[in-house]
Amino acid sequence: MLNRYKKYLEVLDVKLNHLFEQQAPFIKCKKGCAYCCKDGEYPMSELEYINLMFEYNSLSGDLQDKINKKIEALLSSNRHKLYECPFLTDDCCSVYSARPLICRSFGLITYYKNSKNKIPFCVDLGLNYSNVYDKESCMLTMYAKDGTKPAAYNVERNTLRDKEMEELFDIRFGEDITNKKLPIKSKSLIIV
Repeated sequence: MLNRYKKYLEVLDVKLNHLFEQQAPFIKCKKGCAYCCKDGEYPMSELEYINLMFEYNSLSGDLQDKINKKIEALLSSNRHKLYECPFLTDDCCSVYSARPLICRSFGLITYYKNSKNKIPFCVDLGLNYSNVYDKESCMLTMYAKDGTKPAAYNVERNTLRDKEMEELFDIRFGEDITNKKLPIKSKSLIIV
């Protein structure tokens, strides 16, 4: 199933890359930015977790030890809502190719059915969509200089892993593992 999931990720990444390209005048994401990794929630399904652990197991022992220490500190702090991703090392993702769906789609305006669109929080840091965002009205107010319009996309993680995707790629995402402790044999790694 992991090979089918990796095929799904390849297809998804093509789609997401296209959306990011469409919104290029508004996107400030770049390697080393990492604000989204420093104070957030990082929910993932069992399948995402398994994929991430295969990537984790391929890391050097020193990097695994660094990650484990971050997780131990996180667990001892009882900070389970917003926290720094333990896989963030020197402002780069140490498991980038296996990052969860929430990480892959972050940065775009997310369209939610029966709800308002969600602008990435980094707009307040002068990053994504800040060039067309009015802080007083909390609204997108204009087009980019080239006439490109900001758009919202249905890239919410539950949509990206819905039954249709499972059937199309013959995969099962499984339950969310957020806030569950799942030890890994190699280094007793625990994700919360």
